[in-house]
Amino acid sequence: MTGMVKREIDVQGFGIIDGADGSKVPFILSDVRNRRVLEPGQKVIFSVRRVKAQAFAENVVVMGERHNWCGGK
Repeated sequence: MTGMVKREIDVQGFGIIDGADGSKVPFILSDVRNRRVLEPGQKVIFSVRRVKAQAFAENVVVMGERHNWCGGK
C-alpha cells in the first residue's frame, strides 16, 4: 500500500499515515524500516496488519529508498 505520513510519532508512540485509499493507518517506530524518523509529508510504502478490528502499518519504507527487507536491489 502507499500513502503519506500525516503525523510523526507522538509521545504515546504512534504516528499516522494517510493511505492512498483514504484510510488513516497508525504506525509505531518498530514498524519503520531504514529510518528512525518519519516526517509529515513523506511518501511511504507499507503493508497492513490487523489487530482485532484495527489496521496498523508495518514494514514502512520511504518511497525511493532501498528496501532490502523484501529483496529490493
